[in-house]
Amino acid sequence: MTTGPWVLDPDGRPTGAAASVIMDNTLATSLHAAEPALQWLVTTELQLNVLRPLPQDGAQLEAWTRTRVADHGGGLATGTLMGTDGTEYVQASGWFQSVGESPAQALRDFEQAAQLPLGPETESPLGMLLGLDSDSLTPPGADRPAVTDQFQDGLRFQELPQLRNPHGAVHGGAMTAMAALAAQQAMPDRLDFDLQSLRVVFLRPAGGPITARTRVRHAGRSLRVVEVELIGVAGKPFIHTESVFRTTR
Repeated sequence: MTTGPWVLDPDGRPTGAAASVIMDNTLATSLHAAEPALQWLVTTELQLNVLRPLPQDGAQLEAWTRTRVADHGGGLATGTLMGTDGTEYVQASGWFQSVGESPAQALRDFEQAAQLPLGPETESPLGMLLGLDSDSLTPPGADRPAVTDQFQDGLRFQELPQLRNPHGAVHGGAMTAMAALAAQQAMPDRLDFDLQSLRVVFLRPAGGPITARTRVRHAGRSLRVVEVELIGVAGKPFIHTESVFRTTR
């Protein structure tokens, strides 16, 4: 892939969360290659380890993957996203489950969208590509986030047809990126922290407008842990995530 302004978070900083879609896709492709009988897959768990922020200057990055286990029910694949000079940026692992055939109309819509030429979206930041409601953003500050037992309202995302996967649901990689941005926004002093790792458990297919709710579990001086759930209008969570951030100071 070629990087650009789309790897920037709402604060204008490059984020490893922008690699979530390509890693989700290539991990699944690795399983397809290893076990051709797996025609249709959904992601059940995705783990990203961000080694360093992504370059934003049009760098060429390549995803290399390896299937660890594959059977009739699905499997596990691992991979890394690296530059042409061998620099690693993101390591990932994903568990996938075999499911029934994709609905015909959803597949046609996905294939039609995939054939569209690249446009102005290649110059847009990550939040805009995900349908982020700018009214739900909060400005960065110096305050340390409060640790809470209850989830708090977070970012909101509009429904965008281009984010749908072949099954007609919101792409797992897109939801992963949404959750990472929501976790980041839960920290007022987020400019001093970079995403270190992100673990996502996919609970059910997602559709419609999406709202994040966040819970800060640890707010140390050098390490942060933030949980995020993405929910729809029915209030049931689509995914549950845990993000870890490390200080840049």
